[in-house]
Amino acid sequence: MRKMVLSRLDSISRGAYNTSQVLLGGPRMGLSEFSQSPGDRAERVQIYIDGSNLYHALKTECGSTKLDYFRFSKLLANGRKLIRLNYYTATLDPTREPEPAKRHQKFLDSLRHVPYVSIKHRPLHYAKGLPLEKGVDILIATDMLTGALRNCYDTAILVSGDGDFVEVLEEIKRAGKQVENATFLSSRSDALINAADLFIGLTKEGLKDCFR
Repeated sequence: MRKMVLSRLDSISRGAYNTSQVLLGGPRMGLSEFSQSPGDRAERVQIYIDGSNLYHALKTECGSTKLDYFRFSKLLANGRKLIRLNYYTATLDPTREPEPAKRHQKFLDSLRHVPYVSIKHRPLHYAKGLPLEKGVDILIATDMLTGALRNCYDTAILVSGDGDFVEVLEEIKRAGKQVENATFLSSRSDALINAADLFIGLTKEGLKDCFR
């Protein structure tokens, strides 16, 4: 596996994992240093972001959700060829939540200007007045599997801590592709870490150059 300018996660994690683990953003570790690692520029990478999962993790761990997604994607690609940044989310009903829906739409409109981005969404379902996300995980899983089978990438990077993706990652590896999982330690899934070839632990320090 390529050399990566990252701190080892083993020393800070008490979990026993079969997967290689690295922590993004050790002391003095920011975007500029990480990007100097050349990686394999012939390696094609697609990034799949579970929007809701990342949003809540950023809010909890960083106190801000104003992420520059282009810089974030380049950081994760680490010198490799970024083919596509896939972002998945659920959209709010403007008749039920007019102001939040307006803000979310504004965010999606700005996200469309990010290079290589593809945005897919499903409407939120409301059960007894409470919002419920449905169908987004299926979108992510379908696109990841289809991309692997059609040879659209060499490595898929899943940005999520949702353990429901374990079987998807296993199937992608059986198709001969590599899979990396990136999320914060607090929102990680141990099963998902073990299913991936590489776990990238996100940190506030490691993302400091990725905020607007």
